Amino acid sequence: MPIFVNKTEISDDDVFKEMQFHPAPNREAARDEAAKALLVRELLRQEAIEKGFLEEDATEEAFDAGIMKLIQAEVTAPEATPDVCRHYYDQNIERFSAGEGAKMPLPFGEVEARIRDYLHTRSIRHGIQSYILDLAGRAKIAGFDLAAAL
Repeated sequence: MPIFVNKTEISDDDVFKEMQFHPAPNREAARDEAAKALLVRELLRQEAIEKGFLEEDATEEAFDAGIMKLIQAEVTAPEATPDVCRHYYDQNIERFSAGEGAKMPLPFGEVEARIRDYLHTRSIRHGIQSYILDLAGRAKIAGFDLAAAL
């Protein structure tokens, strides 16, 4: 059954071609992952065109650049403050050992930058997921339940 994103069709053939890029325990799971990827791609493509970040007939390289511009413009993620990093460190101290069998964790100063990067990346991922769900909520989607798949 084809998927529709607004008036754009994602055919079963498109999904089957995409499945090779989504290893999964079974065919149904691979199909769902492929369908989700194509649906998200189409949502982002339509929004990037609407906002002027992308042309209809964009090359793959221009497509990637346009989607990045869209995400940078629409998704914000705050930097983790030193206090937030310290709290994460204190709550997850066991993750910061010096190596296998080490009894003492690495000092906070040695891992603060990694914690800040990790928290920022996590925040960006959450922001992108929320943005995609917002786009999906405003779009007319048929043939796939994106909210359940995310």
